[in-house]
Amino acid sequence: MADPLPGIGHNRGPSMDEGRAWRVHSWTRARAQAEETLPVELVRMRMRRAAELGMSYRTYASVRATAGRDPAALVFSSNALGLHGGRGPEPSVRARLDGLRACLRIGLLTAPLDPVALAEDLPLDRLYRAPPPGARWPVLRGTLARIQDGRPASAFVLIGAAPGEAEWAAAGRLGAYLDAARYFGA
Repeated sequence: MADPLPGIGHNRGPSMDEGRAWRVHSWTRARAQAEETLPVELVRMRMRRAAELGMSYRTYASVRATAGRDPAALVFSSNALGLHGGRGPEPSVRARLDGLRACLRIGLLTAPLDPVALAEDLPLDRLYRAPPPGARWPVLRGTLARIQDGRPASAFVLIGAAPGEAEWAAAGRLGAYLDAARYFGA
């Protein structure tokens, strides 16, 4: 006869039956061994994808592990692009943006930068107004939901350079946050 179902308030945690420690050890070991070996063709495919996104393989693998999926869009803050004092991005940054393939390139511009005025000057697919400095989480979440256009938040990677921009990724539940220096290799 089977054990009765747990009652109200039971968290359905693991069984505390005899041999539990061995089962946990066996599962942990098998999981570690499974993660160590990826087929060579899969590694090559991921290396090509990392190159399309302008990332090193190590950075791509980290983003993929954090997000749980392949990035579909890269979101750049105006600070990450180096848009200060009316200057455009450095030639190396522009070249990196031009080289991106098979992903959506989005810019978040802080005031007083105007997305409409800069639309022709930047090699990005879309431009949006960034959240104001010190914005609360509902405002951050709303701004980042607007740029997603129905796509899952985990498919977006935010690349920023200013303090507080990592909070944008957390508030919007984006897949990952990368520091601009790490992404652009500065």
